[in-house]
Amino acid sequence: MDRRWLAFRDQAGASFSTPLGSSLPIGLNWRGGFLLGEEEIPALDEIVRSAAGQVGAAVAMWEAPMFTYGVAAQRDHTEIPFLLGVDPTAIPDEATDALVRCAIGSSYAGWRQRTAQALAAWSVQTPRTADALEVDAVLQLADDDAVEVPARITSTGPEPIPQPALAPELLGLTQHVAAYERLASRAAIEGDRDLVYKALLAHPLVGQVSPVEELTEQLLAADREHLPRFFAQERA
Repeated sequence: MDRRWLAFRDQAGASFSTPLGSSLPIGLNWRGGFLLGEEEIPALDEIVRSAAGQVGAAVAMWEAPMFTYGVAAQRDHTEIPFLLGVDPTAIPDEATDALVRCAIGSSYAGWRQRTAQALAAWSVQTPRTADALEVDAVLQLADDDAVEVPARITSTGPEPIPQPALAPELLGLTQHVAAYERLASRAAIEGDRDLVYKALLAHPLVGQVSPVEELTEQLLAADREHLPRFFAQERA
């Protein structure tokens, strides 16, 4: 995938010199579509600044194969660049320019938290769509975390119903469950008991050291026939 799109506040009389392709399913009072050109980061930033200057607010994203770069802008405010879909310990060379533009610095976690807060404040009036326009929400969970959302069933397939960003009291719970799912999946694939232990410890319904060891053994024993990697040494 290598595509770029722009969304902006729908304001009467607004016109842009930037050509847009097919439209995006954007919420009330917003318009947008896919950019036809292959703009690099400086050009994408300028498009967003120009759009925000005309209609008040705009957001654009470049979804590249190895990373996603985005920028949100509001009239008379400094734009907010952000980088998604990368491992902070192994950022690909292709994302170097995006990394510099985002000014991540020495602490990726700190940058991520600051950026999420800035986007959450900026996005009070942002579009709500099933596409990647949930710029505050995408920073709250990993790019490949799976979530369940309501959807409308149409003749072309299901269309997820846009959801607001998670409230603080729900975000932590969701992140814990996502961490459990990620660790549990790795444990099953790798046959690693330590990962089972960590997964149970991360789960909000467990979260205590004392029962985790016993639960680990009980779970592995109950599903022994489906988890052969955990018992490979016994067969040897």
